[in-house]
Amino acid sequence: MLLVTLVGLFLALLAYGAMRPLLGALGRYLVVDEPRQAADAILVQSGSVPDRIMEAVDLYQAGLAPRIILSREAPAAGLAALRARGGDMPDRHDMNVAIATQLGVPAEAIASVDGFASSTRSEAEIVIPYLRRAGLHRVLLVTSKLNARRAGIIFRTLAENDLRFTVCASRYDTYDPDTWWRHRVFLRRVVFEYEKLAVFQLWERWRAPLTKAENWR
Repeated sequence: MLLVTLVGLFLALLAYGAMRPLLGALGRYLVVDEPRQAADAILVQSGSVPDRIMEAVDLYQAGLAPRIILSREAPAAGLAALRARGGDMPDRHDMNVAIATQLGVPAEAIASVDGFASSTRSEAEIVIPYLRRAGLHRVLLVTSKLNARRAGIIFRTLAENDLRFTVCASRYDTYDPDTWWRHRVFLRRVVFEYEKLAVFQLWERWRAPLTKAENWR
């Protein structure tokens, strides 16, 4: 029995050693972090707080763009009921504004896009027309490491060729592409991220994108 156990353990270690490079490659594929360069604005993708806004503040304070642009998520479930009872809670947009101003970004350098996003695609559909109306062409797109590749693909696909996005993965995100499978939270997020990437590539990207005329409305 001991010999069988030891052989089984040895084979498991061999399998893990063989799989580890593949798992690392899968984790690294999702991460896109392009060289930072001067732009017209810094767009913070809604979602994770505070890693994304902290990266945006760093970019702003480095003088790479004169403004930070924020979008809004749909209100949290139960928020209307909470407010009806006299309570309230900040949403992620409000937290991003508070963090940026606490870290020294002037309020006038922060712009908010009207509308509520429920996904990366819907966020791009809201933000891209705003960027065009504002005459902004070069944008630093700040997101989390794990979401970076998909965010870049979606924004660039919907923007066509008149907007230029540089994908900036936040250095404050704790995701490690070389050890993600050891942590349950990242294991679930990586699997879900590949699922969402596949859905966009195989179906959503072939849905008719907004035309430039529609984007200008």
